[in-house]
Amino acid sequence: MNINFNHLYYFWQVSNEGSIAGASKVLHLTPQTISAQLSSLEDRLGKPLFIREGRGLRLTDFGILTKQYADDMFSIAKEWLETTQDGATAIHRTLKVGISDAIPKSLVSKWLAPLIENEQVANLHCIDGQQSELLAQMAMHKLDIVLADKPLDSNLPFKVFCHEIGKSQIGFYGSISSCEELRANYPKSLQAQPIILPAKHSPVTNSIQFWLQEQNIEIKVAGHVDDSALMKALGQQGFGIFPAPLSIKSELQRHYDVCLIGTIESTYQNYYAFTPDRLIKDSIFSEFVNFAKGVS
Repeated sequence: MNINFNHLYYFWQVSNEGSIAGASKVLHLTPQTISAQLSSLEDRLGKPLFIREGRGLRLTDFGILTKQYADDMFSIAKEWLETTQDGATAIHRTLKVGISDAIPKSLVSKWLAPLIENEQVANLHCIDGQQSELLAQMAMHKLDIVLADKPLDSNLPFKVFCHEIGKSQIGFYGSISSCEELRANYPKSLQAQPIILPAKHSPVTNSIQFWLQEQNIEIKVAGHVDDSALMKALGQQGFGIFPAPLSIKSELQRHYDVCLIGTIESTYQNYYAFTPDRLIKDSIFSEFVNFAKGVS
């Protein structure tokens, strides 16, 4: 389906202004011209975009959906045009990074260091959320990178590249007061202990539960928490011991006043960076991935 993007742009301005009269002032076109262009667009799409309400216009359900796509399209176009403002030798851009709640922020800060220092990156926007929500935003071109702790779902309806950028063995941590007792006779000392686990059915949770079964250890699940900061805080307060990567052991002991009780055999946390198909050959992203892989 071929769309006249001038018509789409006129629709976008009318939807932003709330009326054809308002859009005509922004576009410096007559209301009659804009009205004719909107009619042509609606005829091409086969669905109405607006409903008249008094002197104004209200978007139809289809109009709301169309505006969401138009917002994304013209936002990307604006960012692209901004890269030309300082001349061809000084290209600046905005990068939008989605960060899974489960990833320790200390690792994220290390991974993002080269992007923050990169002269071509004018702004770095970071958004926390669940992995599925972040990938949905990537599908709508609202994110350039997603950092996550779970592998990519092969059933995604759009093309995404998955880069494994890190891996760390997992250990159990607990409050200082409980460490000495639990370290003795580990891992048998975990019997009947309250443990805070990541989300149900996550790779780490499944691996921990399999390991516990092999050790014939039954625990009390104090809760499933997919936010790494909240898990640490609950562990610090003594609600239960919790698993975390050995790679952030020093940070945990320094900031959360907890200690390592023992390691969990054959249980690792993997970290991934997802990039969309359109950016796979971008030098900024390839440099970022290569750098992140070298961060321990």
